[in-house]
Amino acid sequence: MTTDAPLRRDVRLLGNLLGRVMVEQDGEELLAREEEIRRVSRRARETGDPEVRTELARAVGALDLEQQTKILRAFTLYFQLANIAEQQHRVRRRRDVEREDGVPRESLAEAFRRLREQGVRDDAVAAAAGHVSLELVLTAHPTEATRRTILQAQARLAALLAELDAGEEVAGRAAEEITVLWQTDEVRPQRPRVVDEVRHGLWFFEQSLLDAAEQLLAAYREAVPGAPLPLSFGSWIGGDMDGNPHAGPETIREALDRARALALARYRAEVRQLAAALGLTTTLVAVSEELLDSIAADEHDLPGYAAEIGEQNRDEPYRRKLSFVWWRLGNGGYERVEELEADLEVVDRSLRAHGGGRIAEGRLARLRRRVELFGFHVAKLDVRFHAKELAEGTPRVREALHAVAQAQTRVGERAVDTVIVSGTEAAEDVVRVVELAAEAGARVAPVPLFETIRDLRAAPDVVGALLDEPRVARAVEERGRRLEVMVGYSDSGKDGGYLTAQWEIFRAQERLASLAAARELELTIFHGRGGSTGRGGGPTHAAILAQPAGHPAGRLKLTEQGETVSFKYGLPGLAYRNLEAALAATLLSAFPEAAGSRPPEGARETLEQLSASAFVAYRGLVWEDERFPEFFRAFTPIEELALFEIGSRPARRPEGDELLSSLRAIPWIFAWTQNRCILPAWYGCGAAFAGADLGELRRLYRSWAFFRTLVENLEMTLAKSSLEIAAGYLDLVEEASLYEPIRAEHERTVESVLAIVEARELLDRHPVIQRSIRLRNPYVDPMNAIQVELLRRWRETGDEEVKRPLLRSVAGIAAALRNTG
Repeated sequence: MTTDAPLRRDVRLLGNLLGRVMVEQDGEELLAREEEIRRVSRRARETGDPEVRTELARAVGALDLEQQTKILRAFTLYFQLANIAEQQHRVRRRRDVEREDGVPRESLAEAFRRLREQGVRDDAVAAAAGHVSLELVLTAHPTEATRRTILQAQARLAALLAELDAGEEVAGRAAEEITVLWQTDEVRPQRPRVVDEVRHGLWFFEQSLLDAAEQLLAAYREAVPGAPLPLSFGSWIGGDMDGNPHAGPETIREALDRARALALARYRAEVRQLAAALGLTTTLVAVSEELLDSIAADEHDLPGYAAEIGEQNRDEPYRRKLSFVWWRLGNGGYERVEELEADLEVVDRSLRAHGGGRIAEGRLARLRRRVELFGFHVAKLDVRFHAKELAEGTPRVREALHAVAQAQTRVGERAVDTVIVSGTEAAEDVVRVVELAAEAGARVAPVPLFETIRDLRAAPDVVGALLDEPRVARAVEERGRRLEVMVGYSDSGKDGGYLTAQWEIFRAQERLASLAAARELELTIFHGRGGSTGRGGGPTHAAILAQPAGHPAGRLKLTEQGETVSFKYGLPGLAYRNLEAALAATLLSAFPEAAGSRPPEGARETLEQLSASAFVAYRGLVWEDERFPEFFRAFTPIEELALFEIGSRPARRPEGDELLSSLRAIPWIFAWTQNRCILPAWYGCGAAFAGADLGELRRLYRSWAFFRTLVENLEMTLAKSSLEIAAGYLDLVEEASLYEPIRAEHERTVESVLAIVEARELLDRHPVIQRSIRLRNPYVDPMNAIQVELLRRWRETGDEEVKRPLLRSVAGIAAALRNTG
């Protein structure tokens, strides 16, 4: 069986079952129409003949609204199934490599091997492990187009594919799940509330992260015994008040309470299982006096429960002790997680002292690692305000900070202690947080967020001024001289284009690291990365290695947003793989020479020139050409995205009516992704590369992780884009003169990237991804053609019957490209 034969088997099975379900639900005619449209679409791709492309447009245009809707649903569900098969295949391939005693790519094993090959000694790795730190922060940015109901059904289908690998018969049960998906509306009936987003985020911890992170920590400490905790989690869900009028003190409390309830319920279930397993008796083995004293203290402190259990398990002290732990977890018996950790340590010490070391290293160790990772808070909640609202000191800001102070008293600072300031332009923006927090009685670390090109360039000076402010300096000192600074990829990309944003973020990090070294501070850069390349997305392992060395190296924090979360963490096996890739890269980044993150000679000068050229080209089109806003409004479904109920936060900031300046970066990217142009992720790069020395660009691509990642992310985006499909949206545009410079720049960018990577076609060096994109195109192209028809009708008539099919086209294209914003 070839490497991808199981994947082809799974796609074929799921596709056939989908066809069967379609016939059962809507008859043979629907399947026949879907197959005919797919054949025409494939022929259009294979021939490149404009006549065939026109034939496809006529075919979808001839469908009535009901037929268009059903065809959209068929293709959307096909992509959901194909995504499940591909995700499961990644898990399968990883397992196959490990079974063959190989070293999987982007694994901890590969990282340690790479360090050894670079001559890094074990004691140096152990020393670096003392400060290696990766924090992954889930956000509720409105880019998750897939409902949780559908994600749950997809997870069940993935489990069935795993059973298929084991030789089980799964077709009947898989058809049942596909029927559920066919009868479940992929478009939400109403906009989710913040509490819904909180539940959605916590589902990924329940589904995979609570287990995958614990397993990864065990593997890490097996290689680096006694290492401090290298991994933690954060969340903005419920605490992000930047432009979201629905977030506030109530959602802060709701997020913290729900997370605590999840943690306590999980630990309680595990303690119950552990107690059932540990029937060790004093008739056979001794236990520590410390354990017996602890049980006596429990009986004294909890006389009611002690009376309830009576003499039960008196000669099984481990079981008896754990029964008290179980009761406390369900009845508010622990205020702080440290109290639970202390009880588990008593059990651990007694086991180890009396021949039970192997037992201590088993289930008990797994529980202790989970508690260490997730505490009672699961993920630390960050609070975010915009600098303008902080300056006004609105009642919402004051009430939210008061809620933070109350939460810190109730559940501890480990659950919430950070306030991020969006739109930071000056030190005063951040000082205001410290003042307001002090008034509320909250102890918080203020974190400036630099989002525009101008602000990124000013970041080191602003941070320097902050550190000179006594109140901020005191807050930094109280946290062990630790400083956190956030850089925003989304708005900087929207402001200056992909290439310039990437370079300015790199330069800002270098200068901030120098500042931290001079001030003898421990710096953590918080990367506000989005899911798409235009918002700083792309493979996490490569992205981490592409960053300049921090101070100390090997510390970072980054966001996980929108559909990125479900793609990475929706399946347990994938969750482990993605967490491991991120941690392996973070470990490597602690050794900049081994990671290849240091710029080679002449690299900075070259990137300065490239950035300047790209900036002029991008700004000239997007911000300076007066034709652009109306062209953008007509050429993309930007206005229609406001109808799509995928997040609690509005798509536009409240200030101003001007489209581009008020529009958030996420819908900016989302709109361009829908029409397959994906302009923000590449425009300006062709102009920059065309004016540079090709030999120098190739040298940097081969020798520098930053430039290699920049080019490869660009290549991936270009491979997903399709100017032939985007041209179909010109039918919606009255004044289309801007399309020609866009088309020419796309062509120039593709030619330049191919020349740099020395390939004939995009993704030639990544045939699996290349083949996946090619196989998807015949299914997604018709959805774009239908979307054009629906947009025309919606804009001409405002017919409410068109609204839901239009939104289904948005969801379908997002699923097809595995990307929104």
